[in-house]
Amino acid sequence: MSARARTQWRRDRRRLRQRKVWVLPLVLLGCALLLSWLLPALDRSLHRAEQELGEKLFPILDTGSMASLLGAIAGGMITLTGLVFTATTLAMQYGATQLSVRVVPMLQQDRVMRWATGTFMATFLYSLLIAIRLAVRQQEYRPVLSTFFALGLTLLSACLFFAVVARIGLVLNSSALLRWVGRQGGRAVGRLDPATGGPLPPDDPDPVDIALERAPRTGQVLLAWNEPRLRRLARDSGVGIELCVYPGDFVALRSTLFLVHGHGGRPVPARKLLGCLLFAECYSPEADPAGALRTLVDVALKALSPAINDPARAVQALDHIEDLLVMLIPLAPSGTGMSGDALLRHPVRTWADYVCVGTDEIRHFAADSIQVQRRLRALFERLAWLCSPEQATALQERLDTMDSHARTHWTQALDRRLARRPDAQGLGSEAGTDLT
Repeated sequence: MSARARTQWRRDRRRLRQRKVWVLPLVLLGCALLLSWLLPALDRSLHRAEQELGEKLFPILDTGSMASLLGAIAGGMITLTGLVFTATTLAMQYGATQLSVRVVPMLQQDRVMRWATGTFMATFLYSLLIAIRLAVRQQEYRPVLSTFFALGLTLLSACLFFAVVARIGLVLNSSALLRWVGRQGGRAVGRLDPATGGPLPPDDPDPVDIALERAPRTGQVLLAWNEPRLRRLARDSGVGIELCVYPGDFVALRSTLFLVHGHGGRPVPARKLLGCLLFAECYSPEADPAGALRTLVDVALKALSPAINDPARAVQALDHIEDLLVMLIPLAPSGTGMSGDALLRHPVRTWADYVCVGTDEIRHFAADSIQVQRRLRALFERLAWLCSPEQATALQERLDTMDSHARTHWTQALDRRLARRPDAQGLGSEAGTDLT
């Protein structure tokens, strides 16, 4: 495996893996414990230097006032931490019930949220320990450096508080969340390689079946695989490897993951093959374009549910779905759903698959919404105008189905006419949008 391929795989793992939420806050708490011992030692050294020089730095500061200030900082930080925890919990609950269950892992794994929680608690612990040291031991030195450092942590906590508010606002503002998911999907499209075709060795009627025997600790949803390493294993063993699951599949126990073709080669240890796969608990929008489409569809379906009944949000989701499908036009294959060669083959989603993932559930769920039907029709017609004739077949089938639904579902002539007009805004005008 080349250095570039190893670097790319490490980068993908770092981007997609699920991090333990408690690790970073615990490390910051450990740093706070260390600094609560180190800075008082520096303060004692500073006190001795002041005695030798016969002059005090910052003479207006005394030990009692600084101890009171540290106590106030500790009390404020624990209160702020409780408020942020409550707000984060409410944002997760809102995201799961109003938007998508995939929003909760997004907040849990967010770097700003983990750093903020750890910094708030570390500031509280550090300030509290310094104040206790001054109160219990009646230290003769003045904690100048310790207090200034606590003030610096307080300023950092204030900045992180605003960052946390912005992150929570991202979830509460559905437009910003949809834009964020769309950006993640666009990056995933940029990492997508065009599908290639090639036959596996034809002289193997009975391939070796490699199944999942034990559930991974990180989850059972497949996110990615180490393609260069799988190719190297196949090349070194003289066999052909076929991956049998899609990204986003929940791999149940005893489900087939690989088929190893070729009787003449050396057996490939199942442990090495399974080590090339990355699993998680949830199919995230960062994993691949289908993950982003799935998240956008979830938001649209929640908006169309009777409890929420917000078709305008579904139209916003379709705006970003259209963007992703436009980017996928030159990359998604039109025919077979397999890619690879004699060393490694794996399933890939075709153009029709992406169209199905991104639109069919919304089309069914929004059968009673003229606004969403018109926006969907505009999406299909614009994509059909941009893509190749082969790709346009999947879009035309859906347009024909929508025509048939409009004839049978809407009993009034006006409704039938409105439902059959494409409109980029859903209901931006009666005549709709002319896409020709």
